[in-house]
Amino acid sequence: MSTTTKDQPHMLVDILRQGEALAQLLDRYDSFAAIGAEHLTPGPGGKLAAFGCGDGWFAARAVGAVSAAAFDLAVEGVTSLDYLLSESRNPGPEDRAVAISMSGTVDRTIAAAQRIKTAGGRHVALTNEDGAAMGAAANAVASLKIDDIAPFLTGTTRYSGTILGMMMLIEGAARAAGRSPKVSCRGLEMAALLTRTIPESLEICQETLPTICAEVLGQGLGGVRVLGAGCDWATADYGAAKLVKVVQAPVWASEIEEFAHSLFWSSRKDEFVVLIASTPEVAKLASNTAGALAHAGMRTLAIETSGHAVEGATYRVSLPVTPAWLAPLLVPAPLQMLSYALAVESGFDPNVSQDKADPGRFLAAQLLSRRCELV
Repeated sequence: MSTTTKDQPHMLVDILRQGEALAQLLDRYDSFAAIGAEHLTPGPGGKLAAFGCGDGWFAARAVGAVSAAAFDLAVEGVTSLDYLLSESRNPGPEDRAVAISMSGTVDRTIAAAQRIKTAGGRHVALTNEDGAAMGAAANAVASLKIDDIAPFLTGTTRYSGTILGMMMLIEGAARAAGRSPKVSCRGLEMAALLTRTIPESLEICQETLPTICAEVLGQGLGGVRVLGAGCDWATADYGAAKLVKVVQAPVWASEIEEFAHSLFWSSRKDEFVVLIASTPEVAKLASNTAGALAHAGMRTLAIETSGHAVEGATYRVSLPVTPAWLAPLLVPAPLQMLSYALAVESGFDPNVSQDKADPGRFLAAQLLSRRCELV
């Protein structure tokens, strides 16, 4: 098990290196785009899907939510199990897919990849090294090659790398298919995001979130809910998955509207609700949600990237205005910083692997999803 000291804040270092790490990944655009062009352009009547589990599924959904508008090529983001079992999705020779797993050892993702291979379709393994068994079965491997800060931090910088990797693959496939992408990963908007917006956003979060988290914890924290809509819904699920590892309170995620219709009725006054707002439309909806929750005495934090304020939120983190298609790359960083700040302010060490700190729980996790690692 990796150990750290206050002088080795591995999770924080990993979060703060994202602009630089993503810029290095973008330097390999030609390689990723060529893989997408050769292997991910659907045949006549075929479809393009992306599947994974956990972070892989969140990334697939987040990019799928912006791919049609940004790159003129629709991508369906689904879970590996759904891709494996769904009869309505039944892949054929003209279909293409991205199988996502940083380790390449997730049982259901390997099985889903085998399904499209058996059907005669083509798929690319999006991974961090060689993709292990998943990579060996793929038509091509797109490897992020993002070095470890610590072996248990795969869901931080590598998650953002997964988003960028998918975008480069899809843009390559779209251009090879004669589509008309409205944006480019090599354009000025992406360059500004990596060199200015992400670093500035992380600086804002470092300045504001510790104080906010200390105040929230001082008033008592009964749980955290992360809400979003559109591409932000998948990012909200991702944020909850990071929080659940380091926050000693229940954590949930939901779409903003569906929270109002169902999960709100199980919420408690001492919960903390995070609202992600990366478009004007969602900012308006989040404002209504924040105002309504204030009547119930609940505290809210708005993460704003569209330039539109979430009125009525208890706390607001206003980040540089960012195009909606880039929100899946920007918003994970402040959610990671929120997880880190809540952990530190509560006296919990986020720099230690909680999986391996509890051997029984770690074994259960392997039995649930990575039995192949035990063979």
